[in-house]
Amino acid sequence: MTLSRFAAIAVALCFQVAVLWAGTFDKGEELFRENRPQAAIPLLEQAVTEPGVDERAYLYLALSYQQLGRYDDAVAALRKGLTQAQRFKALFYFDLANVFVLQGKNTFAVDMYGQAIDTDGTYAPAYLNRANARLSIKDYQNAAVDYRRFLELAPNDPQRPQIEELLKRLGAGIAAAQEAAAAAEAKKLADEAAKKALVDQVSASLKASADNTTSLSAGAGDVQGYNNDLQIEQ
Repeated sequence: MTLSRFAAIAVALCFQVAVLWAGTFDKGEELFRENRPQAAIPLLEQAVTEPGVDERAYLYLALSYQQLGRYDDAVAALRKGLTQAQRFKALFYFDLANVFVLQGKNTFAVDMYGQAIDTDGTYAPAYLNRANARLSIKDYQNAAVDYRRFLELAPNDPQRPQIEELLKRLGAGIAAAQEAAAAAEAKKLADEAAKKALVDQVSASLKASADNTTSLSAGAGDVQGYNNDLQIEQ
C-alpha cells in the first residue's frame, strides 16, 4: 500500500468517526429539545466522552439531570464542562448557580453567579438571580445593588415593576429599625413551586436558543420569579 493510499484511508476513517460523534450529540440534543430527558441522557453521556464534542452537550446533559431531580449529577456535568468551556463559560457558571439554588445552597449560588458576572459583566440574568439568592440569605444591601444593575442592563424587562417595588421595600427595610412581623416572608423564595419554575424556565430558554449559539451565549438562561406579596425580613 502506498503512503498516499494509506493517508487517504486514514482520513476517511477519521471522517466516519467524526460523523458518528456528531450523530451522538445531535440525537441527544434532539431528544432534549423534545423534552425527553430520560432518553436524552444516555446519548449525551456518551457524547461528552468524545473528543471535540460541542460544549453544549454538557449544558444539555446537566439540564436533563435537573429535570429529573439529579442535582448532584448536574453539578458534576457542569463542573466537567467548565474545564473546556469557551463560548458558553458564563452560562456554565450561571446554570451551576441555578442548581445550587435548587439545592438550597444560596451562598454557593451567589459565588457562582459572581463567576458568571466576572466572565461576562453584561450578562443581566446573572445579576437578577444573584440578587434573588442574596435576598434569600438576607444580604439585602447587596441584593439591592444587583437589582439596580439588572435594571440598567435590561431596562425593558417585563418584571421591572415588581423589581422596582421590591427595591422600595428593600430600601425601607434597610433604613428602618428591625421589625419582627416580616420575619418569615423571604423564605417564600425557596418553596417547591419556585424550584420547579426555575427548572422549567431554564430548560425552555436553552431549548429555544439551541439553534442560535450567539443568543445562547449572550442571553440564554433563566431568572427566578417574583412574589408580589414579598416583604423584607428585618
